[in-house]
Amino acid sequence: MPDPNIDSALYVSPNRNYTIPFNYIWDNADQHWTPMQKGDCGGYMDSITAQAKDFIHKFGSNPSIPNTVSVENPETVWDGSSEYVFPPDIGTAIQVQSDDGGDNQEIIIEGLDENFYIQTWTGNLNGLSNVDVDGTWSRVYRAFNNDSTDFAGTIDIHESGSATSYAQILGATNQTLMAVYTVPANCTGYLVKFGLTAHNPGSASEIGYTAYFKTREYGKVFRVKEVASVATSNGFTQELPFPLQINPKSDVLINIVNANGNNGAVNGEFDIALL
Repeated sequence: MPDPNIDSALYVSPNRNYTIPFNYIWDNADQHWTPMQKGDCGGYMDSITAQAKDFIHKFGSNPSIPNTVSVENPETVWDGSSEYVFPPDIGTAIQVQSDDGGDNQEIIIEGLDENFYIQTWTGNLNGLSNVDVDGTWSRVYRAFNNDSTDFAGTIDIHESGSATSYAQILGATNQTLMAVYTVPANCTGYLVKFGLTAHNPGSASEIGYTAYFKTREYGKVFRVKEVASVATSNGFTQELPFPLQINPKSDVLINIVNANGNNGAVNGEFDIALL
């Protein structure tokens, strides 16, 4: 555990003596510099954990990836089995609809408003009819069944009057499975862990995949931050002792850019601490 007298990494001595294998940190209680010990300031990770406002665990699944995916034509790890398209930054109106006429359950939708602040909406499905969702949405990154009955159909959350889908729920999963997230405007994110697994529901044949973990700062382009290889016989997990900083209003996703087999499934997850 970090020393309770050490407030943050800001108290690390700015003028390290590199002839010795440790740094000095400021002890508030005794008002003096003291040699750093293992765990002081959390290393880096403990400091982030101690200060975090919230912890985000995002997990998704792409149930059917063709062997034609490429860097130019990727598929995102989400229920839609396509490359994910974010809503416009200025926000848009959205609707929710089931493809089963009997679905009337309560659903909760989570995302960001036109200013990139967190917002949620609670309402009921109306079967095959579109239901207008209150508010303007710049991002949609989670939705789930808040009722006592499983969804019978596939639930689609899309731009009003358009077929552009921003989130889906596949039947009895009862919630979105999307490895897609956007850091709110009033937070900074720190990626601490991500992982991938894969399986081939059609046969025992081995399929291998290449995945890009990508982030995009507001108003800029996506950049690849990590590259991972995963196969149906082995998964992949990466923990980051020095977490990757993700700035406010930045988008995060996992794309599959190569597959040496057809119609396999890839699951992805990542953990972000919000400060």
